Amino acid sequence: MSRFDGSVAVVTGGGRGMGRAVSLRLAREGARVVVAELVPEHGEEVAREIIDSGGEAVAIPTDVARLGDIERLFEKTASTLGPCDILVNNAGIGVARTVLDYSEADWDRQMAVNVKAVFFCSQAAVRQMAPRRKGKIVNFASTSAFVSSSKPEVAYDVSKGAVRQMTISLAAEVAPLGINVNAVAPGTIETEMSRQSLSTEEGLAWQLARIPMGRVGKPDDIAGVVAFLCSSEADYITGHVLVADGGWTLF
Repeated sequence: MSRFDGSVAVVTGGGRGMGRAVSLRLAREGARVVVAELVPEHGEEVAREIIDSGGEAVAIPTDVARLGDIERLFEKTASTLGPCDILVNNAGIGVARTVLDYSEADWDRQMAVNVKAVFFCSQAAVRQMAPRRKGKIVNFASTSAFVSSSKPEVAYDVSKGAVRQMTISLAAEVAPLGINVNAVAPGTIETEMSRQSLSTEEGLAWQLARIPMGRVGKPDDIAGVVAFLCSSEADYITGHVLVADGGWTLF
């Protein structure tokens, strides 16, 4: 029997990068996966890959910055696969501007996707989990929740710090309902979002100089951590932010 047999898992931003790796990993271990994705074809591609491998999945186009989309996502999840057992709040963006250049629209978009969406997706999931007194929520924080990105990303760092604190506070509130809330804090991972910073020899060298393990992470490195936090092996862990960064934050 696989770890997640019969469980319904919602993965936001599940069509690319770490979200795709998480969707595939949970499906491989028996979960029925809802791929919530802003770009419909990306979500459909991952859902098809899961189905072609013998799993069960559905892609639901979702802009997590819109509360109406979030409500529709969880309503459709319940009506197609069943109530949510696992929520992975992976969707996130980085609006990189200097503090002098940041606009109100930049700030609002950064916080809408990285903070507001995590809160309201979690709220919707808890509403489905609480009656059954079980559930796992895993948020995506970042090493930027602990240290500066060392780049012009003040608002991004603030958003990830908010996710870290939200994880702790939400975990305390919903623990009596049988729901675990944890987070993963990835370091530098090879994804579409990091491609630009890793595309030059200078950029890659700067990253590697900060990572004691001497390599940039892969999406599968993070998917394994998420799968652990979603599993029964993590039943007595809640409010924890697990850093997976190859040692980036050690110094």
